[in-house]
Amino acid sequence: MAQPAKVAARAAESKFRNRQEEQQLETAGMMRWLLTYADMITLMLALFIILFAMSTVSRVKVQQFAKLVSGGFNNTWSVNQPPNGGTNGSQSFNASTSIPQIAQQLARYVQQNHLQKQVQVQVTARGLVVTLLSDKSFFNSGSAELRPGTQKILDVVATFLKKNRNQIRVEGNTDNVPIDTALYPTNWELSTARAVGVVRYFVENDSILPTRLSAAGYGEFHPRTPNATSGQRQENRRVDIVLLNGASDSGGDESVVSQ
Repeated sequence: MAQPAKVAARAAESKFRNRQEEQQLETAGMMRWLLTYADMITLMLALFIILFAMSTVSRVKVQQFAKLVSGGFNNTWSVNQPPNGGTNGSQSFNASTSIPQIAQQLARYVQQNHLQKQVQVQVTARGLVVTLLSDKSFFNSGSAELRPGTQKILDVVATFLKKNRNQIRVEGNTDNVPIDTALYPTNWELSTARAVGVVRYFVENDSILPTRLSAAGYGEFHPRTPNATSGQRQENRRVDIVLLNGASDSGGDESVVSQ
């Protein structure tokens, strides 16, 4: 009698162990779906990050990309057609304020905010010239990086530039002190980089039509004064924002018409 009882007990124990092993295997198998779920969540997160990055597009970079792509197909459609025409909802297309009026309004702002030593406003034969004396006030020495104070002034100037639809040329100038750095081997590069930086800021932050803007770097070769003293050299270190007359589109006579 003892022997059959032992056999039965062993059989029951074996069944119990098999059942435990099956339960353990089933539990492990049921948890495998978490791996697939985690992979799916990771992929969705990556997708949303990519979509977000694509939604914050620099207009200038899109233009450059479009030019490169169209160039591969011998096409020039994108060269003079920036995305959305380079416009946004805040851009006015019917602005027709005259240059003398803009000059008076801007000069009044400069005087009221005591910026005469940093910003100069005059009307020349070419149009309205807004001069930013770049020495220390708007740029660090030997640098083209816009300082926070420079950006605030550019935002103000942009509001006046939008009142007229004429072309705008930004011109960088330096004194005759040589520069030789990794970024700027000569004053040509420094003056051009400062002008381009202002143009990019107008396009990317103030939504001025990129088709209205151009940049020029004159180095030390368009001085206002002879560069004989430190004060004269300071006058020559400048960025000129020129709102051109309708019939004027080239550098030239700087004789003052009115002020």
